[in-house]
Amino acid sequence: MPYSKELHNSLNKASKQHIALTEKFEEFANFIKHCIDTPSVATNNINVSLQELDKGIMTTTFAGRTTTFVFNTALEDNGDLEGTVRCYIRHDFPEPKQIRLGEFAFNEAGLTNLKLPNEDSKISIANDFGTLHIALHFIREGLRAFRMAAR
Repeated sequence: MPYSKELHNSLNKASKQHIALTEKFEEFANFIKHCIDTPSVATNNINVSLQELDKGIMTTTFAGRTTTFVFNTALEDNGDLEGTVRCYIRHDFPEPKQIRLGEFAFNEAGLTNLKLPNEDSKISIANDFGTLHIALHFIREGLRAFRMAAR
């Protein structure tokens, strides 16, 4: 059965890609925590929790707001898996809900679909100045989300 063999090979490839993408997300989360915990950045009162990293979740708190970065993978048309991180902020009143702030995608090499302002090169998800920029951007967007939710 050629189709079954092709399907099996496709799933084997996807499994390996999922592992690689998961490792990249974990590298991202650990790098963000390391950067935030350094004395020069720690004065911003941002906290990072990796308690649910095994579930693909990194959480930050800043100014009474909780921003959650949720990792998943999706099969692209070309047959490759792509990593996706969706960012949410928790809003508790008048009813608990998660407000979606945005998302970004990345490949096995760690390159995202995001660019730094005024630059052409794509941001790497791990061990790069742009990596911290991604997290700080979504934390800042969380500050705007409350204003938008109040309208």
